[in-house]
Amino acid sequence: MPQIKERTRITYEACLGKSVRAYQWQELKNQLGNARLPLTFENLRFIAKCKKVAPRKAIASHVLNLVVESATDLNGEVKGAVLKDYLYKKCPSLSKHKFYRAFRSTGISYRNDGTYSVSELGEVLYKLFA
Repeated sequence: MPQIKERTRITYEACLGKSVRAYQWQELKNQLGNARLPLTFENLRFIAKCKKVAPRKAIASHVLNLVVESATDLNGEVKGAVLKDYLYKKCPSLSKHKFYRAFRSTGISYRNDGTYSVSELGEVLYKLFA
């Protein structure tokens, strides 16, 4: 039976759909540690989803911090218009095109009057901040 550390790596690779090299795995663990996110199965699944949404972007602790901070600020469910205002205040240089493209690339349709849970917005927030 693999150790817990190896099981987390196996879980990450399974969610990602490919194997990762030792240095990539070590860098991922360092970035999670810098962002003060524990090495849990849920966090690794989230990171794998983020890598699928933004495959050419490296996982960075400052981006993870922004995602966690935004999720904490938004707290639960949020209306589309409130989310849009929050993100434009958080990131003033955000273009309208990038905002809508982040939703489209994650498979979520954006509506001003729509209600979104913070858990489903994780990949969108990562895409916007990366």
